[in-house]
Amino acid sequence: MFDSLAKSTHYTEALRAVVEAKQEGHRLPEAPVPGPPGQLADLMAALKESVDKARSARGEDDADIHQEPDPAEKATGRKTAKAGPATEASPGQP
Repeated sequence: MFDSLAKSTHYTEALRAVVEAKQEGHRLPEAPVPGPPGQLADLMAALKESVDKARSARGEDDADIHQEPDPAEKATGRKTAKAGPATEASPGQP
C-alpha cells in the first residue's frame, strides 16, 4: 500500500538537507541512485488472458464472438423520407 506520509517525510528530509547544505556553503547531498525498475506488466497480454478466462468460464470460444452476421439475415430498418428544403410560409397563407 502507498504511504503518502512516508513519501512526504522522505521528501521533506531530503529538501531540508539541501537547504541546510546551501546555507552552510557545503556541497549538495548526492541524489540517491534509483534501483532497477520493477517488473513491467504487458497490459495487452494481461487483458487477453482475462478475456480468454471470462470466455471459457461462459463456455464461449473465439468463433462464437467474431462471426459477422450474414447480410441477408440482417433486419432491414424502416427508411425515413428525405427532408426537402425548408420553405417559409408567407403571412396569410396556410
